[in-house]
This record gives sequence, structure tokens and C-alpha cells, in this order.
Amino acid sequence: MASCSRHIWDGEFFLLLTAAGMEEVKQEVDDISLEFVKTLIQKDIGEDEIEVKNFRTERATEAGDNFSTVIYRITANYNKDPKIEKTCEAVYIGKFLPVQPKQRELVQQIMTFDREVVVYNDLIPAMVNLQKEKLGRDSILVPNVPQCIYANGKSTPIAAVIMEDLFRKGFRLADKYQGLQPDEVRLLMEAYGRYHGLGVFVDRHSDFSSRPIFRDNPFETIPEFHDMMRSCLNSVCKVLEEIPGQEENARKMKDYVVKVDGGRERLFEFIGRKGKLLTFLHGDCWCNNMMFRYDPDTGAPVEIKIFDLQIVAYGNPCRDLMHVFYSSTSKETRKQKSAFLKLYHDTLISTTNNLGVVLSYSYEDFLKEIEDHEEFGFLVAMFIIPVILAEKEDIPDYTKTDLDVDEFIRLREQQLFTRGSSVIKQRLVDIVERMVEIGVF
Repeated sequence: MASCSRHIWDGEFFLLLTAAGMEEVKQEVDDISLEFVKTLIQKDIGEDEIEVKNFRTERATEAGDNFSTVIYRITANYNKDPKIEKTCEAVYIGKFLPVQPKQRELVQQIMTFDREVVVYNDLIPAMVNLQKEKLGRDSILVPNVPQCIYANGKSTPIAAVIMEDLFRKGFRLADKYQGLQPDEVRLLMEAYGRYHGLGVFVDRHSDFSSRPIFRDNPFETIPEFHDMMRSCLNSVCKVLEEIPGQEENARKMKDYVVKVDGGRERLFEFIGRKGKLLTFLHGDCWCNNMMFRYDPDTGAPVEIKIFDLQIVAYGNPCRDLMHVFYSSTSKETRKQKSAFLKLYHDTLISTTNNLGVVLSYSYEDFLKEIEDHEEFGFLVAMFIIPVILAEKEDIPDYTKTDLDVDEFIRLREQQLFTRGSSVIKQRLVDIVERMVEIGVF
């Protein structure tokens, strides 16, 4: 596989909170050996008789790239036939355990790395293999996710998630400051329609949805989350007070914060909410957790991959949609929301029909549930927008600086009141105005 640019993995739902890993051990990338790299290449290309000449590892991200996981590039030179001196190159991206102790401790609570390992080792293969087993098919519907070469949550041989390189295949990130554009959103709606439809199929033919790792809300285990959520909402109220014409909206939002007691339980209520359709969710739905391949002549997006599957959960798919609409699109793009949602629903139904699953989930039912989840999108956006849209130089390197809740709050305050761009404030204002319009507060 090709190497991955440092931008590929830029972003996670709770950007300064999530991390990959379980055990408090040294940095696992140091344990990579020739034999381990040989195993990766053998699994990737499906050939056993190879000879690895050499390999190197290097950081695939820079300080301030919005990461709490440790991302490395692994580049190896090898021969397929030891008798022939023709050298091939293999390049992979590996996600490794964080080096800071507080990050590791947090991961023991929210199990982000273990979840991603289960998704790549069990859930994604089930989406493919159950089609062969239950439907007897050779032509398989596959989800729009990267190929995973290796996923292991244990320290033996190495705890890591190692994947293909999307960048060398022509994929790149959308502009997070501009937000997803209509053509990009359309590809995403089709990708989510297919992914959620495959999730429904797996749910009908397995017990995956009963696994606690997909059922539990990992953020309930974070004691500081209540104060963090309240601080996030209150800081947005302060921003509104300083913007001419937004004083009344600031007052309404203040009343809302009091009504929902800071927002934590309200957010968790949405996370636990059921509905007419349940499936496996992406969970971390913002624009830096997806990449697009663009037509070299027209510049139009033609293919999408979604990744960072650390918060995959079993729940209402409207959460994924409202998460991405309010975290990663502009007000102008959301004017086409009805068309986007129709495309999503059409893709979902065509996918489940193709898989032999008949859903009793009309477009009208779907729109009602979307309407009921707009507030969820608002809560997520208020929490993450000031951080995910922060300038790179403002975000500490969390491989060198350990996690601290006060630091998270400080960064948000800095972006909102001192260094924050007009883009951040306009995004927040647009979303608040929408909540006033639909009567959330």
C-alpha cells in the first residue's frame, strides 16, 4: 500500500479527549521489526515468499495537527522473489498507542482503540462475509472504508491499527474551514446510506448489536464531562452577547443551558435514543474523518472513504447525519438538506432491498426522526467546532503535552475570544439561529 499524508487522520469526535490504546507501555512503534513488516506485506499482497530488505518509520503528523493518537508511516523495501533483484516498495499508516499517561488512562475508560480493532476485525468483515454466507453472492456490496491490513489491541506482537494509504490513491481532505460542498455531501449521503444499510443487514443476521462495546456510551465514564459540556455552551452564550444583533439569541440560549442543566444529560439522552431504525453508526462524523478522490480534469469529487471508526456504535442513524451537517457544512450548503436527505434515504432503502431486507421505514418516518435529532447536531457542534476549526499552530502537540481538561477549556476559550476566526463564530451563529427557528430554544 502507498504511504499516507499527515492530513489523512486529522480529527476525532472529542478531539482532545480520545486516544488510541489500552496499556501503559512504551511507544509501540519502537517494537516494529523486519519480521513484523514482512507479515504485513504478506497479508497485504497475498504472497509468502518475500524478502524485506529494510524499513523505516517516521511521524506522519506534525505537532498541532489536531491529534491525540500517534500516527506513523511505515515504508519498506522488499523483493517478491529473493532470486530476482527487483525491489518493491510498501508504505502503510499505523495508529499506535499514545505516549502520555493521562491519555492512556482515559482510553481505559472509553475504549476507543479496542472498538476500532473490533470494527476492523469483526464488523466490517461481517458486512462482506454474511453476504456470501446468507445470499450466496460473489458480487458483494462493500462499505466505503479503507482497507485495514492489521488491527490488534494487545501489546503482543504490537498494539496498532495499520491501513492502506489513501493519499497515494488520489484521496485528500475537503476544506474544513469552507465545509463540505454539495457534491461532497452527495457522495457522503450515498456512503452513509450504504454503510447504514449494511449495518442493518449485519444486525439481522448476527448478535453484534448486543455487544457492550457497541451499546455502551463511553463518555458516561468521564467524570469531568458535565463541567466540560456546560462550559462549552456557556462560552458560546458569551460569544453571542458580543455580536451585535445576537443579544436575544444569547438570552434564549442561556435559558436553554439552565433548562438542560449544562447539556450533558440531554446529549446522552440522544445517544441512547432509539427510533424506527437502528444500525451501526460511524459515530465520528466530521469532514476530517473522510477523504475524497477528485476528477483531475473537472475537480469534481468522484469517490469517498470514511475512517476513524473509534466511536462506532449501535443506534439511530440520524445521529450520524445531524452530526456531519452541523459540524461540517455551512448554512449555504444546508439549504440543500432536503435533497441530500432524500438521496440518503433512497440509498439506504436500495441497499437493504439489494440485501434482501425489507425496511418499514418511510421517507416521512425518516424526516420526522431527522427533525427530532437536529438538537443533537447542535449540541455536538457547540462542543467541537471551536476546536476542530482552530488553527494548527494553536493546538498543542499531545504527544509531548499530556491531556488536561483545563487545557481543553482553555483552547476553546482562546479560539472563541482571542484568536478565533470569524469562520468559527459565523458557524456557531448560523446553528444557533436555526435552533431558535425550529423552537429548540
